[in-house]
Amino acid sequence: MFSQAGFGLVFELLIGLVLYVIIGLTDMRLAKIAGRPNIEWMAWVPICSTVLPLLLIKKSGWWLLIYLVPIANIVFFTIWQVKLLKAFGKHGAFVLLAIFLYPVYDILWLVWAYSSDTRYTLNDNLNEIERGLNQML
Repeated sequence: MFSQAGFGLVFELLIGLVLYVIIGLTDMRLAKIAGRPNIEWMAWVPICSTVLPLLLIKKSGWWLLIYLVPIANIVFFTIWQVKLLKAFGKHGAFVLLAIFLYPVYDILWLVWAYSSDTRYTLNDNLNEIERGLNQML
């Protein structure tokens, strides 16, 4: 039989695996909503799953290196999360959940990923900017 420590370890691994699958499915769905089915697989690769949100807000994956700079990593994480929220038509104030209650923030993304109301608006914003530039020219 398992000792208490062994049971605790198995339980933690099981919970971790379940959360990994749920977050992976959420990220895949968000990539699909964003019209980027070619990068859905990144949700399942540990480092690539961190690059995926950057690609969804049209940033290079090389920006991941900013996480190595101590204070800048918190600042840029917050900025990128606000941009990601706005890209999916959500209010930027939800980023406070990412800072203070990250599990709740993940649950919100799960709900938004499978909601019929969620749409990717970053392309719409880019099209509006292009139209505005074309009208100016």
